[in-house]
Amino acid sequence: MLKLIVYIEQACRNFIYRCKGSWLKLYLLLHGCEVGRGLKCIKYPSFRLVPNKNIVFGDNVTIGEYITFEIVNGAVLKIGNHVNLTRNVTIAANSKIEIGSNCLIAENVSIRDTNHKTTKHQLISQQASDSEPVFIGEDVWIGANSVVLKGSNIPNGVVIGANSLVLKKSIIEPYGIYGGNPLRLLKFRNK
Repeated sequence: MLKLIVYIEQACRNFIYRCKGSWLKLYLLLHGCEVGRGLKCIKYPSFRLVPNKNIVFGDNVTIGEYITFEIVNGAVLKIGNHVNLTRNVTIAANSKIEIGSNCLIAENVSIRDTNHKTTKHQLISQQASDSEPVFIGEDVWIGANSVVLKGSNIPNGVVIGANSLVLKKSIIEPYGIYGGNPLRLLKFRNK
């Protein structure tokens, strides 16, 4: 009996998440974005700027709780198939962020393709931003509390451990498990 109750509860939750996903898909489509099939939405994301033909979601993307998208006009966010944005994830793009299929993005992750310039003769808040695209390959898992900054390239099959910092200068090989600040190779995934 308990298994039946759990099954029914999970089926109801799944139905609600898919309904919310349909509403989110409609919102994005009305703003010229592309969205695949099976979008699930646990809680509606926050858009710091109104989407404008600059977001592409593949099939079966899951949007968790407290997700924030800050995609400026002219920038692009592409998310592949079967990607799970868990909880409290921020994605900010001034140029381009691409996340491949079958990726897991854990809690409190920040992915940004831009930094403020920091010359001393002008307030930081008044300086232009400096952007470089971020590429995250397929089958990547980014652990909780990690930060991925401008120009980063994470190849296929990589695991980024919790509390890690990924930079443009980080040297990352496919199917490696990395962690820390500075980022370092811990081992390779078993074959």
